[in-house]
Amino acid sequence: MWHYIIKLNDSTLDDADLGPIEAFWISPEGGEVLLLTRERTIYWSLPDNRALWTLRERSGGDGISPDGRLYRDLASGLFYPLLGAHGGRQRREHPAGGRISVDQQAGTVTVTGSDGKIQHLPDGERCHDPRSGDWLAAGFCESGDRLFVAGPRGVVVYGRGTGE
Repeated sequence: MWHYIIKLNDSTLDDADLGPIEAFWISPEGGEVLLLTRERTIYWSLPDNRALWTLRERSGGDGISPDGRLYRDLASGLFYPLLGAHGGRQRREHPAGGRISVDQQAGTVTVTGSDGKIQHLPDGERCHDPRSGDWLAAGFCESGDRLFVAGPRGVVVYGRGTGE
């Protein structure tokens, strides 16, 4: 099963002026998260539990593509495929079997393991407000070691339980 690792939002990041999350990226192994908020761009390390860098730029600044699907870090030249209100690629199938189901209306996220066991993740309703039409994304990172639930109010990262 999956266990909670962290929720990244204005209180976790200790920044009341952060604004809603407009888009994000999770690294292939699931150890780093890029957040584009209305007021800042933050690159967060889960193992270090801290921001590696922060830029004061509105909604990705000059690094965001016109369609909102890519962010280019102008300092390094690296590109990040984003998830957010515009959509983006969500890996709903786990590499070893199992899948994630999302009910946008209710804001619920369910993970079905390769063994058929079902786990309901409680953070979908806390990441977005279904009454307001907020976006909600959920998926696995490329390695399958982490999964995320995200919306304008936060990004929650889960890790695989021991023995899986």
